[in-house]
Amino acid sequence: MEQKNTTREKLWEEYSELVSNFVEKVKNLSIEGIPAPHIPVVGGNYDMCAYKMAFIGMETRDTPKKLNCKNFIDNRENTMQQFECWLDRSGMFPKKGRAKSAYWNFVKNFLKKFYSIKEKELKIAKGEYHAIMSSFVWGNANAIERYEVTAKRKNVDRTVWKKIKDASIPFDNINHLIDATQPKVIFITYKVVSQEYITTDNEVCSEKQIFSVPKGKEIAIRHYYLRNRDTHVFVTPHPTWMIRSKIGFKPYINALTKSIKEHNIWSQLPQSKEDWKIKEK
Repeated sequence: MEQKNTTREKLWEEYSELVSNFVEKVKNLSIEGIPAPHIPVVGGNYDMCAYKMAFIGMETRDTPKKLNCKNFIDNRENTMQQFECWLDRSGMFPKKGRAKSAYWNFVKNFLKKFYSIKEKELKIAKGEYHAIMSSFVWGNANAIERYEVTAKRKNVDRTVWKKIKDASIPFDNINHLIDATQPKVIFITYKVVSQEYITTDNEVCSEKQIFSVPKGKEIAIRHYYLRNRDTHVFVTPHPTWMIRSKIGFKPYINALTKSIKEHNIWSQLPQSKEDWKIKEK
C-alpha cells in the first residue's frame, strides 16, 4: 500500500486546479485524435531515491492510443495512473531491451553512467529492470505536442488543436514540477525550450559551458541555478539531434556528470548501482 503524502500525491495536489481549469476550457471541443496532455510522472521508486532527478523532454511521442485527451477528461486519475505504470514497468523499452526512442535511450545511458551500472545489470529479469529505471521524474516542456506529430495525422482541425494547445499553456511551467517533486537536478533535453519556462518567478544564475570532445569538436550545455528553489537545471540538445550530428550521447553524458561534480551538487556521487537508495536507519 502506498504511504500517505507521497510525491505522487503531492504532484496531483499541485496540478489538480490546473487540470480542472484545462478540462473546463476544452470540454466542448472536438478532442478526438489528440493525446492526453502530459502531466509530469513520478516513478514508483522516486521517494526512496537519494539522488532526486527529473528528465524533461520536448513532448510525448508514441503515446498508447488509450492515453488520449478524451479519456483524460472522462477519467483523468486513471489516465495518469496509466502513465505511471508505463514508467514503472519501463514501458518505454520493449522486451528486447532496446529503447523505443532516442530520448529514452539517452535517459537509460545517463543512469548507467551515473550509477556505474553495466547493461547486463540493468535488466534483472525478463521484462523487469533495476529500480533506478523508475527512480526519477519524467516531464515534458510541451504538455500538448505539436500539431504535426499526431493531430494532423488524425485529421484534427488545426483551429481546434490550437484552442487545446492554448488551454494547456499553464502546464508548461517548470515551477509546478519543482514545487511538487523537489528534484535537485533537472535535465531538459530540448535546446530551444523557452527561457520563460525556466526563469519565470525564479532567481536565476545562468552559464554556458563548453566541453571539448574527440576529433577537435566542442559541445555546449547550459546550466541554470534556481537560487530560490535550490535546483540545478541543465539544458542539452535533443537526443535525436545528438545522434544525427554524429556526436552521440556519450560526450553529453560525460559533460553532464563532470558539471555535476564541478558544481558539488551532491557531497558524494554513487559508486555502485545500490547507492541509489537511501539507507534505512
